[in-house]
Amino acid sequence: MPRMKLVEVVRAPQTSDATLAAAVRFVQSIGKLPVVVKDSPGFVVNRILLPYLVRAGQLFSDGHDPETIDNCMLDFGMPMGPLRLLDEVGLDVSLHVAKTLSTAFPDRMEIPSILNELVEKGLLGKKSNEGFYLYEKGKTKPNPNIQPGASPQSSAQKIQDELTALMSEEAARCLDEGVASSAADIDFAMVMGTGYAPFRGGPLRHAHDTNLLKRSFY
Repeated sequence: MPRMKLVEVVRAPQTSDATLAAAVRFVQSIGKLPVVVKDSPGFVVNRILLPYLVRAGQLFSDGHDPETIDNCMLDFGMPMGPLRLLDEVGLDVSLHVAKTLSTAFPDRMEIPSILNELVEKGLLGKKSNEGFYLYEKGKTKPNPNIQPGASPQSSAQKIQDELTALMSEEAARCLDEGVASSAADIDFAMVMGTGYAPFRGGPLRHAHDTNLLKRSFY
């Protein structure tokens, strides 16, 4: 999202401390907010977002309409819902990222079939005026040309709980693998890089405060 100020500064195994420090200073000098991350698929932000976005696509295929899914996350405090975010980023761009991460993490980042289907039809989201939503004459509404599946199974609260848990779980994996050096860095990246509900403090702060993952992060 172009208005976000976060920059993930990637440290490769061969990156010297001096080079890293220079990169951080440069990012700060152009008015951006750096967070240092390890060179790994998706870094922090895309890696944590993708399971959430993938599941949102699956929920659509299960029968939940876009507004129901997105409103669950708006109620949680996100600046926009996951399907609207996919449209904003571009479904083709999202599919490219999903292919990379599904190769790295096939057990939990399988590409939802609806994403392939929409891209194959040339429905790329907002930039093509049509994706999960229809964009015309300055108005946005669920796209009547695509239909969700026929058997929705989850309540709004269950959808919200599941989607937020997916982000917290992936954030915990990033911490355990050293993709970022602290829970605070991961939460900072998600709040500043995605608008993750600021009053909740980030996916690990949320998990810590609610005991969601049955472990402490702070």
